[in-house]
Amino acid sequence: MKLGQRLRSLRKEKLLTLKDLSQLADLSVPYLSDMERDVVNPSVETLQKVANAFNMTVKDLFTGVEELGELPNTNYPEEFQSFLKEYGSDYKINDDWKELLLKINFRGRQPTSETEWLELYLYLKRVLSPKGKKVNNPQKYIIKLIQDTVREYSSQEDTNFKEICSGLGLEVKEAPLSLEIDGMHKGNIIFINTRIENDERRRFTLFHEITHYLVENDGDLISDLHELTYNQEGELDRQLEIYCNIGAAEFLMPREKYMRLCEEKGFNVNTIPFAASYFRCSTIAATIQLAQIAPNQCITAICEFIQDKTTPLQPQIFNQEEKSLKQKLRVTYAASSPNVKYMLAKDTVIPNDHLIHDAFGQDNPVEGESYVPFRSGKKMPCQCEALADGNRVYVLFHLSPPTSTNKMQMNLFDSS
Repeated sequence: MKLGQRLRSLRKEKLLTLKDLSQLADLSVPYLSDMERDVVNPSVETLQKVANAFNMTVKDLFTGVEELGELPNTNYPEEFQSFLKEYGSDYKINDDWKELLLKINFRGRQPTSETEWLELYLYLKRVLSPKGKKVNNPQKYIIKLIQDTVREYSSQEDTNFKEICSGLGLEVKEAPLSLEIDGMHKGNIIFINTRIENDERRRFTLFHEITHYLVENDGDLISDLHELTYNQEGELDRQLEIYCNIGAAEFLMPREKYMRLCEEKGFNVNTIPFAASYFRCSTIAATIQLAQIAPNQCITAICEFIQDKTTPLQPQIFNQEEKSLKQKLRVTYAASSPNVKYMLAKDTVIPNDHLIHDAFGQDNPVEGESYVPFRSGKKMPCQCEALADGNRVYVLFHLSPPTSTNKMQMNLFDSS
């Protein structure tokens, strides 16, 4: 039986005319007629409307429908085989799911890439899960996810990495990954690049990958992220990296404790190395978390001299004359406060005339009117603070004037 025959049979069983179904499903009569005659390939969204009108699920709608579902594994479309190989075990995609995926068109057509098959699967999984809920604010959701994970699996006040991994059933292995990749995970295994020699970067990477695991195993969250970034090339991966950085920072230095520290020491660039020492963790986490609790609109960043696009130099003090033309000061990590929609992209080059360069050779931070040097070339005026630490410099770009730290408590409840 083809899909059109199935739809016509269901409509007749329920004693509905095409006009009746049109009103119930909010679809035109001509389009419904084309569906029943298999003239059009309805999207998942359209099928959901019809299923709702029949008071059934999309999966029930395809009962008895054959078409592509009868293909043996060897005849699966190449992209579908690739999708199953990459994600089949992670998402436990059984034969029923394979059959359903092959029977449903993706936005009116057959998926043409591994990514589209995954997107279709995640969308269907959400549609077919009646208890699924909308994730209105992914950032807040992820922070709560981290906090709940720590409460459940860590017996100590400070997050215990081994206990978290044990509780989640995760295993850590070292592997010689490419230079630009610090870590990755596959199923329940986290792989850490053996080339990472910096302990703080290694620890941050471990918690970053744990956050990846938590996010990708939360059906509601990952489905909503797919929907939010649909038709924006590369945006899903970019958003995932941002959120996983925020999650890693929350693991390493909980915002409530960081907030109290800022109330004592003040909200400024000096807080970054001080907080890293206080919490015995990375300046990466301290930089990202400082943005999350900011009482104003700001962007925080770590910049380093990079010999090429992938290989950082060993930390050392650089005088202006000693900088080679091949060495560029680049953004290695950045974060924006929750009320800022702009992001400073990784690897953005800091122009030679920027105030940040003046921080090198200084014991204290440099401050002044400057700009955010976006990769696009756009320069957004701001107040800037920069503090050098060897080959690295910590930066705060204030897009609005910093407010007193006694207002930070409200921000804590607004963004956590």
